[in-house]
Amino acid sequence: MNFSYDQNDVYWLQKIRHFLIEQDVNNEFAVDASEKFPWHVRQNAGRAGLIGLDVSIEGGGHNLNALTMGLIYEEMGRCSVNCRELFGAGHGLMIDQFGSKYQKERYLPDLLKGDILVGVGLTERDTGSDLSSTKTFARRVENGYVLQGRKEWVSRVEEAGVFVVFAKTNLNPGVNDLTAFLVDMDDPKISKYAYSPMGLKGWSYGGFELNGVFVPEENRLGAVGQAFEIFNHHFGYWRILMALICIGSAKEAIDQAIAYSKERNVFGGPLARFHSVMHKVSESLTELDAAKLLCYRALNMLDLGQPCIREVAMAKWYGTEVAHRAIDHAIQIHGARGYCREYGLEQRLRDTRGLVIADGSNEVMKSLIGRETFGRSIYDSMYGREKRQEEDLPAAATFI
Repeated sequence: MNFSYDQNDVYWLQKIRHFLIEQDVNNEFAVDASEKFPWHVRQNAGRAGLIGLDVSIEGGGHNLNALTMGLIYEEMGRCSVNCRELFGAGHGLMIDQFGSKYQKERYLPDLLKGDILVGVGLTERDTGSDLSSTKTFARRVENGYVLQGRKEWVSRVEEAGVFVVFAKTNLNPGVNDLTAFLVDMDDPKISKYAYSPMGLKGWSYGGFELNGVFVPEENRLGAVGQAFEIFNHHFGYWRILMALICIGSAKEAIDQAIAYSKERNVFGGPLARFHSVMHKVSESLTELDAAKLLCYRALNMLDLGQPCIREVAMAKWYGTEVAHRAIDHAIQIHGARGYCREYGLEQRLRDTRGLVIADGSNEVMKSLIGRETFGRSIYDSMYGREKRQEEDLPAAATFI
């Protein structure tokens, strides 16, 4: 890998930094105790052409590669993990990559202008990483489908104008009958409800019930049974971005701790002179750099079209884990100050803690590393599954 930034990377990073300073994003968060992301800032990003960074040229975007987007998400993290919907298409990228001409024309312009968000409805009350257990059902009717079910533990419930909802089109076990649908969230047969999360409060969190929601044929995303492929393709990319946004947040916290420990005088000298402080900083910087390299490697492999299941899982697990630990070290160095909201560190800790769980928990990531190391038959035996031949598996069966 080439570890130097090319001219394109430098250009976009400078543009992103200029926007964050110009919009005073840090203070926008500081003045609102609710920790909600300021919607007008996203709209301003849309006007500046910064939401469609990773969208194809044909879709109206800039078609930046995965590695460059990783650098941008790391930079966003320095402001807040809640900036994850500021630059880039987010889950709307699934529409650009798998949507029909009609779907792209209908949804992408408003997405790129910052007028709508795209959410993803995967998890259910009793279904998380095991997508084969999805209960939401799409019944085939004339000119479309009727969706019945409930999605829970999802973000952007109130803000998203459309959700990519994953539903079974057949009651057969497994993922072969899992299909994705674009569901407009203003349908009166959708009932939304909220939860109060510990962190990641920039966007609403909760769930919604689909009570016989009609979805026209033209709103099916991809082919029948293609949802698992769509999921794997998108979340292989998204998981690394979430690791990097946490790493960016942790790096900012450690920089804050370095500055504070150099200024804070205790026992006749700077706090930074004590080994207990130096070691926390040294461990954090080393682990964060190692995590960044794991992320960069995985993104580079995605750009090259190389298989990288294990590398993605390593990046997501280790990146979020060490980011959370580094922020905890930064709080400890600050002492009582770090425990107070005014210093911003406790929010960083709460936000990164959410991504140790979300988008594939770190335990699942470790299991995926194990599967890629020991083979699928041993992995399947962990779940009590019958031994299967590799050729019997769906082509998309890569991550779960």
